[in-house]
Amino acid sequence: MDSRTEQLQQNLAAVVERIQRACESAGRTEQPELIVVTKYFPAADVRRLHSLGVTQLGENKDQEAAEKAAETADLQLDWHFIGQLQSNKAKSVARYASAVHSVDRLKLVGALEKAVTRAQAEGHRSGELDCLVQVDLRTPTPEDARGGAAPGQVPAIAEAIAAADGLHLAGLMAVAPLEENPEAAFQRLVELSEQLRTEHPEATALSAGMSQDLEQAVACGATHLRIGRDVLGERPYAR
Repeated sequence: MDSRTEQLQQNLAAVVERIQRACESAGRTEQPELIVVTKYFPAADVRRLHSLGVTQLGENKDQEAAEKAAETADLQLDWHFIGQLQSNKAKSVARYASAVHSVDRLKLVGALEKAVTRAQAEGHRSGELDCLVQVDLRTPTPEDARGGAAPGQVPAIAEAIAAADGLHLAGLMAVAPLEENPEAAFQRLVELSEQLRTEHPEATALSAGMSQDLEQAVACGATHLRIGRDVLGERPYAR
């Protein structure tokens, strides 16, 4: 085992221990899914992580994600797209992603439906694409909000996903606002999730929590955690 793999192993163990402690504190018996975010890190690190048992990977940018997915196509991995997604990138994402956590507008739903249908027809994917509605938790929601739908827009977007061919409404995703207590923000996400599940019982996923606030996310019932820095270290550069 090389020194980088050893470091990743240590970091991963520390994060898993944090998650376990958070679950114990919250009285949870089931642990959330750990998605390791590999943004700006090389495919070699993806291979190292896979050797350590990690199969759930997250990426923010399509070009980088597509390249890494192609370079590691021989591995059994699930790629979660978690960044802002332009509609014209839907065709690419549909070829490698198992889930998109950042669906925040109706136009994107339509683009993903077309892309998934085409990818299935061309043999690039066999199953549905899990879609999570990204919610902007800032209050009040800015008019020029980017990277998240206003809470009032969630029902319409969710309905469109549920009705789309090839898409599966999995649940909700959010990032806690920097200026607010994460637990208070995540609690609003929980309330939105409860409302959503009255109409769509299958939409149980709650993607919340990053390196700095995973404990608060676990306390609020997160089913997926998106952890990058505390596993891989500080990002080396921006591409």
